[in-house]
Amino acid sequence: MNYSKQREAMMRILRNTRSHPTAQEIYNEMRKSDPKISLGTVYRNLALLTKTGSVLRIDTNHESVHYDAHTEPHYHFICNECGKVFDLDIKPLDLDGVVEDEFDCTVTGHSLIFYGICGDCKKK
Repeated sequence: MNYSKQREAMMRILRNTRSHPTAQEIYNEMRKSDPKISLGTVYRNLALLTKTGSVLRIDTNHESVHYDAHTEPHYHFICNECGKVFDLDIKPLDLDGVVEDEFDCTVTGHSLIFYGICGDCKKK
């Protein structure tokens, strides 16, 4: 993958947040320093970064897609009420070997997403 100033800026935004922004939120942030950038450019670069494994794509029940540059094994929680996505600070499960043995396959990674009602929405 060739170097791109825009991709580098996008990665900087994603690395410096734990908020799991959408493409629109990344676009809004990038426009502050590059007012001529298009939303299409953001989507194309996010697709490339996802394909190369530099960024995680997190699909939600709210018809929005969120992105995460923190690609080390970790799990997410998605609130069914407000759509908020956040990291769960728990040790990743060591199930790859179990799955490989049980299903005669090779696991290259896994993802686990919990769905429910976040603490903020429960208080409402």
